[in-house]
Amino acid sequence: MENTIDLIPFLARVMEANTKAYRSDFSYDVEKLTKAVQEPNMEDRVFYWMSRPTGTWCVKEREAFLYGTGAYSIWTYYANEPDEIKAYRITVTGRENGRVVGRVIPLNYREQVRRVQRHALIASTMTIQYESGHTITVPYQENPHQIATILPGHGGVRRIRYAPENEAELARIIMEEHRWQTGKVKKPTAKRRPHPGR
Repeated sequence: MENTIDLIPFLARVMEANTKAYRSDFSYDVEKLTKAVQEPNMEDRVFYWMSRPTGTWCVKEREAFLYGTGAYSIWTYYANEPDEIKAYRITVTGRENGRVVGRVIPLNYREQVRRVQRHALIASTMTIQYESGHTITVPYQENPHQIATILPGHGGVRRIRYAPENEAELARIIMEEHRWQTGKVKKPTAKRRPHPGR
């Protein structure tokens, strides 16, 4: 399913078939994916989306691999009850004729969430961008509500970007995860035992 598709109707069909309660959650997902069209950075256009019998969630892929973020907590919360979860990696590529379009990769949530748990890095900093464009980087805080949400002359918070100590390692982990998702990871071959006569 690598081709670009009309994202919202596709996800709506999944949600309608799989989510029986709290369907209104989906409106937040639609809003998030629609806003992503305007994002200049690709990391802000790639999401993990899940449909459960009782609701949906949409989180940024990058943040799902940063331990301590809300996205990590949400994505891994259902690890012990994966059976009825339909999960996908969503990449928003743009807008065509007013529709949000992108690529969809189906995920085996049972396996994928375990990889997230094994490989997630600890969030160490938060870069806060205000409405004026003013940006500050501070040590990670578990409760971002403790930060100044309004700076005089700079307005409210436009975006928060979490980062680990080693950005290159996070990029490597996500790249390897994509290889798992598309079946490009080769399983290690069993070592041949030496012949007993040697």
